[in-house]
Amino acid sequence: MSLFDQKIHWKSIWSQTGLLLHVPAAMAAVSLIICVIYQEWFALIPLISVAVFGFGVGQLLYRLFLKEENNAHLWDAMIIAANGWLMCSILAAVPFFWIATERLYAGVISDNLVIFSHPINALFEAFSGYTSTGLTMLQKTGPFPKILYWWRSFLEWTGGLGLVVFILSLTHLNKMGFQLYYAEARTEQMSNNITQTAHWMWAIYVFYTGIAIFLFWLFGMTPWEAINHAFTALSTGGFALDQNSFANFSPLIQGTAIFMMILASMSFLVHFRLIRDKKWKILLKSQQTRLLIFFLLGGWLIVVGLNYWNETKIQWMSSFFDWTSALTTCGFSSTKLSTFSPMTKLFLIMGMFVGGATGSTCGGIKLRRLIYLLGGVMLRLKTLTQKKEKQITDHYRSTKDPLNSEPPGVDLPKTEQSERLYTAGVLFFLWTFSLLIGWFLILKWTPSGQALDALFEVTSAMSNVGLTSGLLTPEFSSFGKCIFMLMMWIGRLEIIPAIILLLSIPMTLKQKD
Repeated sequence: MSLFDQKIHWKSIWSQTGLLLHVPAAMAAVSLIICVIYQEWFALIPLISVAVFGFGVGQLLYRLFLKEENNAHLWDAMIIAANGWLMCSILAAVPFFWIATERLYAGVISDNLVIFSHPINALFEAFSGYTSTGLTMLQKTGPFPKILYWWRSFLEWTGGLGLVVFILSLTHLNKMGFQLYYAEARTEQMSNNITQTAHWMWAIYVFYTGIAIFLFWLFGMTPWEAINHAFTALSTGGFALDQNSFANFSPLIQGTAIFMMILASMSFLVHFRLIRDKKWKILLKSQQTRLLIFFLLGGWLIVVGLNYWNETKIQWMSSFFDWTSALTTCGFSSTKLSTFSPMTKLFLIMGMFVGGATGSTCGGIKLRRLIYLLGGVMLRLKTLTQKKEKQITDHYRSTKDPLNSEPPGVDLPKTEQSERLYTAGVLFFLWTFSLLIGWFLILKWTPSGQALDALFEVTSAMSNVGLTSGLLTPEFSSFGKCIFMLMMWIGRLEIIPAIILLLSIPMTLKQKD
């Protein structure tokens, strides 16, 4: 069957997209509590409007096409995930724009409010929040509503675990649930029941968030700071309440943040087994966890060495903090990255590209795929034996038409191992290719001599990190910001669902002909 002969069930797609619209609606409803606590009554109408619109349109779409749910297949699930993340991010931008505009009309003078009164900046913040990236337009001083600080943190906390996981924990989608779970770039399960898996993930997530809030408060944060930073630490999002991120906090608080970033970069399956079996050796049994620890320690030594070699006056604690933030794709920072040498920036880019474990809240290509690719390298080396040499020689001697023959390659057996290697290789290619295309486009608005900074920003966006070299500011080109939003979106979905969504348009048109 041709790729373009794949049938797409649009009614089922819109039904499940309607379910996803309930997420920002529920978030807006919960956020009304913050309005009451801090008496920010001006935010009531925008949040109520988002809640009513999300619930109303979501229910309409879901119930209108409910009977078509069982017709959906994996392609449809991919489109649902890609389309749902787009629509939810657009809806989540409304509070930023509406509240900022209302405050300016009320006579409140604030540079940040002016920034978010621009629709592109509001949309950028929403995309960055839901994808748990952490790149922000909030870079000026002045009054800013607490409800919008909360909204940023809440977006990251919800998006870090995933919109689909949120819906799966509240519904019973059976077969469709497995497909949606896979479409949101998740594969590891804790139960054969996908709803039970979602429940366990949320339980672990909330449990660690509670621990983070307590520790941040214990070591000196206010309750408000502790809640917001716990949300953005466990989601590896990186939004902070201060434009200096963690630079002004004590070493104890920075150490707590490092601990939480590492926890968040580990697979939920490892956490589940650790909590269930209460055996610490489970951590060392996981290949991803062992590789994560190796990369954390080895990378820290390299960053410290590079800073010393380049005579950069950055303390070892800051080096470890920023390297951990890069590898775990969190986005917190303890120093201005513009002070780092080009070599250190390039090394941080490598860390952001890799990311943490699969089944975590991290971005990047993930450690599991790196393990598969390294295994593929070893497999390739093993094939280059005398036996393989004889096969190559026999191939060339027996070829009747050398000009039209294919060169001999490595014929992998059709096993689960080769399938994993193939999948990892495809994603690695797509990730690298997309990264280079994004870098190429962003260079259009990059000042001369800052090409490395452009690569840093693009990698940070696509790997959903949030660290910045200082290139991306509110004054950056609106078209360039749209490219960054696209990079954040495809990075969060791990590219394939985004490609399928784009292909669905010509596929549908072809089927109608």
